[in-house]
Amino acid sequence: MASNGENDKSLIVSFGEMLIDFVPTVSGVSLAEAPGFLKAPGGAPANVAIAVARLGGKAAFVGKLGDDEFGHMLAGILKENDVIASGINFDKGARTALAFRYPTR
Repeated sequence: MASNGENDKSLIVSFGEMLIDFVPTVSGVSLAEAPGFLKAPGGAPANVAIAVARLGGKAAFVGKLGDDEFGHMLAGILKENDVIASGINFDKGARTALAFRYPTR
């Protein structure tokens, strides 16, 4: 598609996962020994969509999230970052994915 002006923004669509990363509050200990965790939005396709939007592009995310508090929180984060989130399928039979990051040493 040819672009004929600076205001023309092509839509970049990311397909895939979005999840909650749980990051230990202390490094140098095992996950079991971590005193607490911070929750952070994650998932490479969603990260790309947010990065595109923050850089001034037009981005959308398409994927499935659990119809739960975490899923709705993640959809809200996309919207707060000007990512089109109308392609999200909320599944009542699924739970939003959670990942625990190993602390760096």
